[in-house]
Amino acid sequence: MSIEINKKTWVYDLEVMPTIFTATFIDKDSDEERVFVISKTRDDRDSLFTFLNREVLGLIGYNCIHYDAQILEYLFRNPGSNTLSIRNYSDIITRENDRRPDVPEWKLKIPHLDLFRALSLSVKAKRTGLKWCEFGMDLENIEDMPSQGEGNTWEEMLLSYNKNDVIATKELYKRYYHEIELRKKISKEEGVSLMNSTEPDIAKKLFLKYLSEASGILKSDLQSMQTKREKMTVKDIIFPYISFETEEFKRVYDAFSQLELYPGQEFEFSIKYHGIEICYGLGGLHAAPKNKLIESNENYVIKTVDATSYYPHLCFQNDLCPAHLPKSIFLNLYRGLYLKRKEIPKKDPRNYILKIVINAAYGLMNDQFSFLKDPLVGLSICINGQLLLSMLAEKITTNIKGSQLIMCNTDGIEVFIPRESEQQYLDICRWWEELTTIPLEHEEYQKMIIRDVNSYLAIHSNGKTKCKGAFEFENIPLHKDKSYSIIPRAVYNYFVNNIPIETTIRESRNIFEFCAGVKSSSSEKKGKSWYVLYQVIKGEVVEQKLSKTVRYYVSKQGGYLIKKYQDGSYAQVEAPIMKGNKIVKEWKVIYFNKAKTYENWEDYNLDYSYYLSKAREFVGLFEEKGQIKLI
Repeated sequence: MSIEINKKTWVYDLEVMPTIFTATFIDKDSDEERVFVISKTRDDRDSLFTFLNREVLGLIGYNCIHYDAQILEYLFRNPGSNTLSIRNYSDIITRENDRRPDVPEWKLKIPHLDLFRALSLSVKAKRTGLKWCEFGMDLENIEDMPSQGEGNTWEEMLLSYNKNDVIATKELYKRYYHEIELRKKISKEEGVSLMNSTEPDIAKKLFLKYLSEASGILKSDLQSMQTKREKMTVKDIIFPYISFETEEFKRVYDAFSQLELYPGQEFEFSIKYHGIEICYGLGGLHAAPKNKLIESNENYVIKTVDATSYYPHLCFQNDLCPAHLPKSIFLNLYRGLYLKRKEIPKKDPRNYILKIVINAAYGLMNDQFSFLKDPLVGLSICINGQLLLSMLAEKITTNIKGSQLIMCNTDGIEVFIPRESEQQYLDICRWWEELTTIPLEHEEYQKMIIRDVNSYLAIHSNGKTKCKGAFEFENIPLHKDKSYSIIPRAVYNYFVNNIPIETTIRESRNIFEFCAGVKSSSSEKKGKSWYVLYQVIKGEVVEQKLSKTVRYYVSKQGGYLIKKYQDGSYAQVEAPIMKGNKIVKEWKVIYFNKAKTYENWEDYNLDYSYYLSKAREFVGLFEEKGQIKLI
């Protein structure tokens, strides 16, 4: 009589070495653990196969579909393989990292959830390894794999490392559980598997489904459809209602009119307007003063205006459609998706999914593997979008006396205008809306602290705040760098809550706010690099090679963190303060990949002078002789 075992979903990770194979599984809902080893002294493969067949409903991993799942499939196909043959197969996978997996997701023996894909961390712009995720989540242990050795000690270290990666993956799953459940719900509703899809892939799959249903064209036929372009003449795609009054923007119009571009070809130029450099390019419109603090007062107010769903509106309000698709069907579908989203509450998961689909269409028009590919349409949206925002900026600043352009950024602008001209400002915005048939969204800022176009702190008139770039300190996406988050927190409290910098820094009891992270490079293009720590121990200089991902904090004790390059050059990570040729202050660091918890905060021995100097330096960008610099 067979014993019935309830199958579960397990979080897992594999380690594959020439002499040892390890597999660690932890139940996603409990601490139950399974560990299997294949080595010279131990062979758990039969119990591994039994476990996989009898107890596993599904598996959760990180970059598992491309790697771990392929290793398991190899074992299923080659049950008698030794550790060396498994390692050889592993080397093939890792060497050919961008190749298609031998076994596609839908053919895997066991269903997988790959957090690398599901959290869009596999997308080129966000590509992130598990160790950097561990740094971003402030996990206690982010150690790299131990150096290969002999004997039980090394095997124990490898098993410990293997388990730690599973714990990290499980923590990642727990933190983003609601996003995973959302995917599960939408997959069921739409009848399309989205569990291991990045956000761009979700958009591609759902838009394909909707377009197929609307047009009656089979998805398989749509997927092979594209419009290829050669040289594109920009003057032929500029909207006829675009025109300018000032010499500066007329030069912009002329520059665009003279452009002839091949698909994907970059372009870039800029003008000076109101003392601000306005930059044009494939990445959109960008402009901002550097290191400025602007504050609304009784006479002047900061206004911010955004074009609603700008790129989608530019597309369907101007009848832009990929040439290979039926125009009316495509435009009605695209407009319909936008209107449908407007009817759905923002907290509803379907609103989020539709937002992804609607906003991704522009990118798909430039995607060489997309059924929406038509570079001319993508270029038309990009260029006309920049010109139309320029028209709005010009109209406001030329017609409202005393107004000042502050920022431009892809789909919106910020301006500083006299309060007595607010109605005139609204009238101009209404003129632009009627001209473009694109609605605008309005807000008012009490204060803006701007380092550059990508880094600013905005305080709304209702007290809400927006932190971008260097000002971010909470809920920072995993692919970004959260180093020294105590500094932007202190800067935020200084400008928003009038709290002295020193108060925020000295009262914090979260050691991870004081930590920074750096990563080695294995790329020949970027230059191979690694990190070492120099310390003086018992009168001798000791060099310690560190992990590929390094977490550290600045302390009154410790060593000097050095980045070394393959060509023999090197650089100190936290460079000393110099006065002429003399070192005034050097910064020591504590290597903190295995975080310690001290009962007494003072035992961390933080060098507060470092954090205070960096925060004061940040604030000092916006102050001059104790006076706030206004625009």
